[in-house]
Amino acid sequence: MSNRVVPEELRRLEDKSLDGQLLWELENGFELSPRESQGVLDAVKLLYSERPAEKSGRVSLWVVKRDASVGKPLLELEKVEVWVTLHAGQEDLEAYAQYGHAGLRRQKVLRISEEIVEQNGVATQEDLARLLGTSVRTVRRDIAYLLKQGMRVITRGVYSDIGPSVSHKVVIVEMFLNGFVYSEICRKTQHSAKAVKRYVNTFGRVVRLYERGIKDAEEIAKYAGLSTRLVNEYLELYSRLGQKTGCRQRIKDLLEQLSSRPAYPGADKSGMKKGLPAGEEVR
Repeated sequence: MSNRVVPEELRRLEDKSLDGQLLWELENGFELSPRESQGVLDAVKLLYSERPAEKSGRVSLWVVKRDASVGKPLLELEKVEVWVTLHAGQEDLEAYAQYGHAGLRRQKVLRISEEIVEQNGVATQEDLARLLGTSVRTVRRDIAYLLKQGMRVITRGVYSDIGPSVSHKVVIVEMFLNGFVYSEICRKTQHSAKAVKRYVNTFGRVVRLYERGIKDAEEIAKYAGLSTRLVNEYLELYSRLGQKTGCRQRIKDLLEQLSSRPAYPGADKSGMKKGLPAGEEVR
C-alpha cells in the first residue's frame, strides 16, 4: 500500500491544524490574499520562536545534560528539562504527504535531537523512541538511513564519541548553495519544500545581519530568534563557501530576494533597527 496521502486527505488535515485555522481566518475574516496570509503566519511563527513553552505542538521532557560525565549510571547523571517540537503543523503534514510515515518520523528524529542539543541536553535513542511512539530498533534504522544521506543524528552516544555535529539545517543549506534545486534537496533529505525554504531563508537572514554590522553570534541569535550554536554554524558555512564562485552568486540572489523583508522583528526592510538615522548600521 502506498505511503502517499491523497490531496483531499491532506487538505482536510491542513484545515484542522492551527496553521490552517489561522490562514482561514486571515483570508476569510480579514480578506487577505493567500500570499499575504502566509506572510502573516510566517511572521507570527518568527515572533514566537523564542517562547518554546508557548508554542502549540511542543512537549517537555528531562534528558541528560550535554556535558554530563561518561561512564556513570544514567540515574546518577545531571538532567535538564527541554522543550521539543513534536508536531510542526503544515510542515509535518507536507512531509507526511510526500514521504509517508517513515519520512515524517525521520524528519522528527533530526528536529527533536537538534532542539535538545540546542537546549544544553542530549537525547538517547530510547528518548527519541519514546517520544515518537516507536521502537529503539526503528530509531536506530532511521539514524543509519539519515547518516547515508549525510545527516548525523546527535544522540548521547554520538556526542560522547565525536562531540557536536553540524546541524542537518546546515547540510541542507550547503546543498542549496552548491546548486541543488529545492526538489532535489527535498527528495534526498525527505524534508518538505516549506522546511527547506525556511532553512535557506533563515541562513539568508543571518548573513544579512552579519553584513549589516552585527558580528557577534549571540546578538544575531537574539535578533533572528535562533540558537547561538546554529548561528555559529551558519556563519562558518558563509565563511567557507561565501567566496566560492557559484555559492557567492546564490547567496547574492538569496539576499536580493530577502531584501524586501525585515531581517528580524522590529527592523525595517533594509535590516536596520527602526529609529536609527539613515545609513547607521545595527550595533
